[in-house]
Amino acid sequence: MSVQHPFNPRLVGGMIVAGILAFAALMLLLAYGGGIGGGREGRATPLSVSAIGYKGLVDLVGEFHETRMVESADDHASANLLVVTLEAQSRAADIDRLILRRQGLPTLFVLPKWATVPDPGRRGWVQAIHPGAGGPAAAMLGQGLRVSLQEGSGLPRLVQGEGLNRLRLPVPNPVQTIEGAGLQPLVGLGPDTVAAGRDEASGSGDAEGGGGPALIARIGKQPHYILADPDLVNNQGLDDPATARAALGLIDELNSPGAEAVAFDLVVNGLGSAGSMGLLRLAFEPPFLAMTLALVAAALLAGLHGAFRFGPVRRPDRAIAFGKAALVENSAGLVRMAEREARLGGAYADVVRQDVARAVHAPSSLETGELDRHLDRLGPKDALSFSELAAGLAAARDRHALTVAARALFRWKKDVAR
Repeated sequence: MSVQHPFNPRLVGGMIVAGILAFAALMLLLAYGGGIGGGREGRATPLSVSAIGYKGLVDLVGEFHETRMVESADDHASANLLVVTLEAQSRAADIDRLILRRQGLPTLFVLPKWATVPDPGRRGWVQAIHPGAGGPAAAMLGQGLRVSLQEGSGLPRLVQGEGLNRLRLPVPNPVQTIEGAGLQPLVGLGPDTVAAGRDEASGSGDAEGGGGPALIARIGKQPHYILADPDLVNNQGLDDPATARAALGLIDELNSPGAEAVAFDLVVNGLGSAGSMGLLRLAFEPPFLAMTLALVAAALLAGLHGAFRFGPVRRPDRAIAFGKAALVENSAGLVRMAEREARLGGAYADVVRQDVARAVHAPSSLETGELDRHLDRLGPKDALSFSELAAGLAAARDRHALTVAARALFRWKKDVAR
């Protein structure tokens, strides 16, 4: 006879697999937060593939140098060039902590330029509203920094500074520039930039003075730089081969001598790991990833062990067993359920009377009363007689009293019939 299962085994198995995958996805989301899918949010981050993103710069630099994503503030002390792409939602406190940790280390801050909205028709794309979004981000880098826009046919096609190995950069149209106290222009649009570039190259630049509008400027005497126009390094700008060559040359010029890697910051963009989430990520990264995979494999094997039968099939026991012992046990169970044990004292006394009469060969012609008087003479003189013990057994009204009286009668039987 085939066994009918209440559930479809395939359906149950599918539900279990779906639950395991959903749990694994939840753990990954908790561990990595916004880092998963960060390239499809239309933001100006090193992971973004939108026009204002910098995924193209990461890939381009990765063709010639090792690239690293900095996801924790603890990694900000690296000697490699750190590219920090600022956004309108960046926090000034994060930038201040980064600047303190990067004292004496090359750091490039890229200002935002375009105010955009996500393209509703294509995920990861954006629609530009207007330029000029760099002002709030520049204010996070220091007081008195001013961002301006210039456009028109009078802009030069290429500009060149003296302090960056005479690096030549194409000029976007419109172009976003920065100026202010404490900035040393390295590549700019006016004649002041050339003079400032010479001073910076010779080490005599005035950190407190300011120059004209600059595409690239140095903050004080620290190797901290500001790229005012992101169209020189973002995905949209790198579509032009000349701009791509200039962007790669700029990265090489700003990096430390002999450095082999370029780092891209994600902490300021809010995509880094922090706190307890960083601890959870340890389970998904080497060297702890091997232990995680081993535990998952052990759990799968344990599940398979419990899902399939092993050994002979154990037949279920009968509800009512065969044999005299089973009959007695079932009868006792019925009496126990009915709470009628105390009324069985007289029947037990009758059984003992007949057993002792046969054992002592009492005359079979004796009636019940005569037989009781005959049995009373058999017991010890200083002990209770059979009649007294039988009367106590018949008078029991609960299980405890019945048990005590039955044991006393059983001991009398052992003394008489031995």
